[in-house]
Amino acid sequence: MKTAGIIMIITSLLLTAVSVSAQHGGRAGPPPGPGAGSGQAEGADRSPIAIAQVSQQSHTITVGGRLEPQSRIVHKTSSSGYIQSVRVREGQIVQAGEELLSIKRKDDVMDLYKPVPVTARITGRVSEVLVQVEAEVNAGEPAVVVLGTEGYVLEANVSDKDAFRIDIGQQVSGLTAGGTTISGVLLSRSQEPDYSTGLFELTFQFPGSQRVGVGEFVLIDLPVDRVRGLFVPRDVVVRRYGKFFLWIVNEAQALEAREVTLGPVFGDLILISNGLQPGERYLRRLTGREREGAAVGAPRQ
Repeated sequence: MKTAGIIMIITSLLLTAVSVSAQHGGRAGPPPGPGAGSGQAEGADRSPIAIAQVSQQSHTITVGGRLEPQSRIVHKTSSSGYIQSVRVREGQIVQAGEELLSIKRKDDVMDLYKPVPVTARITGRVSEVLVQVEAEVNAGEPAVVVLGTEGYVLEANVSDKDAFRIDIGQQVSGLTAGGTTISGVLLSRSQEPDYSTGLFELTFQFPGSQRVGVGEFVLIDLPVDRVRGLFVPRDVVVRRYGKFFLWIVNEAQALEAREVTLGPVFGDLILISNGLQPGERYLRRLTGREREGAAVGAPRQ
């Protein structure tokens, strides 16, 4: 009899546990979308609220080219004669007005005249020395090439589709093949394209820097299609029956399925062109269990 009583007690406890478990079971199946019946939103604290704010987004295109010196002066011989001295070498920094070389006149057999100097017209780095001492030269021949050190220019091509969507005068950032970042400005766009290719030429300017050198290849990202408006993450927009909705948190701290009109996509963001106002609040992370009229927590700042 004692054994039978124990079995009856255990059986009673098991039946009670099963009953409690059934009363607290999970919801069956996924909830309907916007416009469904009202109900409490589960996990409201785990669904952060965002505040709609105006921002500017843009697409980008990438162009590239090689750095050229902003100025390049080919110093030429100023008279005919013989090179008496060469005072510079390749790679040397020279100052404007510094003597590069001197020329002895051909008719000065008695050394009656001072040698004719050729001086640097700009401050820069000597790129080439094209003459040698005692070499005979004629007036106007190239002698020394000096590259200005004040900065670089870069020319790149862009299609007619993008040429007029780029803001001239904007600040730009370039990345060299070696990973060095340099900043500059977009100076100009050619008035006409190359009619054989249809491409327009862009000219960029970068300040002088010891981190980069003449001839380095640089890639530049340029923003196009700049749009200012209300952007939200694409994954918070819900599509139902051919329409688009946002879960708005109204003044009563309840969910409202608001129909919205979508604009262009910019990466992970999409423009809301109608249906959302600055300062309004919306769910920025969905659980799939949102309900019309469900109460939600206060927004997290």
